Amino acid sequence: MASPTRTTSMMLALLAAMVMLSGCGGADDQGSSAEPAAKNQAPADGSGGTDRDGAGQSSGDADDDRAGTPDTAARVLPAGRDIVYRGQISVRVKNVTTAANRVESLTRAVDGVVFAEDTANVPGFPAESSASLTLRVPPTEFRSVLTKLAGLGERLSQSQTAEDVTTQVVDTKSRVATQQRSVARVRALLGEANTLGEVVQIESELAKREADLESLEAQLARLKDVADLATIEVNLVGPDAEAPVEVEDEDLGFPAGLRGGWDAFVQIVVVGLTVLGALLPFLLTAALLGVPAWLIFRPRRPATVPPPA
Repeated sequence: MASPTRTTSMMLALLAAMVMLSGCGGADDQGSSAEPAAKNQAPADGSGGTDRDGAGQSSGDADDDRAGTPDTAARVLPAGRDIVYRGQISVRVKNVTTAANRVESLTRAVDGVVFAEDTANVPGFPAESSASLTLRVPPTEFRSVLTKLAGLGERLSQSQTAEDVTTQVVDTKSRVATQQRSVARVRALLGEANTLGEVVQIESELAKREADLESLEAQLARLKDVADLATIEVNLVGPDAEAPVEVEDEDLGFPAGLRGGWDAFVQIVVVGLTVLGALLPFLLTAALLGVPAWLIFRPRRPATVPPPA
């Protein structure tokens, strides 16, 4: 059995070895952590490290710019939604023809289309000319196109609206799917018909359901069309042309009711005078021919004889 003195000496030696090992590990850790710090530290003469710092700063600024400026598509089109964008802008330009050509170029540049164009040129007075264009552009380019159109000259008026038709699209899609299944069932019944009366009755019902299906499909196509392309109404006017006047809607209140009642009264009077003017020639002819005829051919009363006194 080992003596107590020997046991104590072994324990002290083991403890000293553990302290030495922990000290070596701490030195290694400090050296490894100091090495990357020395690598990242900029040189005293400013060569090399300045480029890396500048590149890192430029990268950070670029990331900040991207984070601060959202993408146009994300800002205009919410994910998973069908939005109908409509806009109107009136601009006074120096030359209407040149501005109209510029509008067409802007539209083609964003893969849009000029849906309609109406130009009113005044012979001898080009400054009084005007033009109206209807543009269909991708929704992601809606705001940028409006901004570019405003830069063609002096902006007189501008308005824009957005309407969410997601619910209508989903509802119409569901109705189309239901109607398609209904048409398929009726067609299956038509194949099983045995008599002429059954065939005629089923064909009539099938035609009706197919017409309803075509109507729903047309509604869905219309909704998708107005949601896939934004609409912009552009009015271009020359330097001396009159600007289009926007009419404010006042559908409620006493002034709106008074104005509506007066308009209805004027329309009734105009209609009455129109009818009277149309009948007046016939009334005059009837009076000129009818009065003398009545005087000539009217029945005469027999003379009354007074009774004898």
